[in-house]
Amino acid sequence: MGRMKTFTIYLLLFLGLYVISNILISAYIKTSYYKIDSYEIDEEQLTITIMSARASKDDGYIEGKVSNGTQDKITNKYMKVELYSENNVNLGEEYIKVEQINPGEIKNFKVSFTCDNVKHFKIIFLSQEEKDAIDANKDQSIMPNIGIDEQVSNIVDSVDPRK
Repeated sequence: MGRMKTFTIYLLLFLGLYVISNILISAYIKTSYYKIDSYEIDEEQLTITIMSARASKDDGYIEGKVSNGTQDKITNKYMKVELYSENNVNLGEEYIKVEQINPGEIKNFKVSFTCDNVKHFKIIFLSQEEKDAIDANKDQSIMPNIGIDEQVSNIVDSVDPRK
């Protein structure tokens, strides 16, 4: 009977430590995110409401709603979120595809990013053609195809002590 009582005490201690550590970890994560108050929305057809925008030293997220206040159905648009530092340095961009929004319809969105120290952001909507043009420019490699010079290869082969 003594062993069962000891086992029960250890089990309760373990569960108590587990619960307390999870509470402390959750509190730390919530306090490590700061609110992003500064943003700009450059769109005339759609109404964008930002519900929550938070960032930490390493990552963050933006949550909001997009509503169509026009009489036309909006199709095949991309929401481009540009992320900026305190000194207006562009830290990165995130894209969300908006398939279709009917007149009067409201859709939720969430953008997650992994940029350091984001202080403000800008939201722009792009058409399918504009997004395709951006993607085509991104596909061009920064480094051109580098060929091996035959003379250099021959020199390396002659100096290589393994041959």
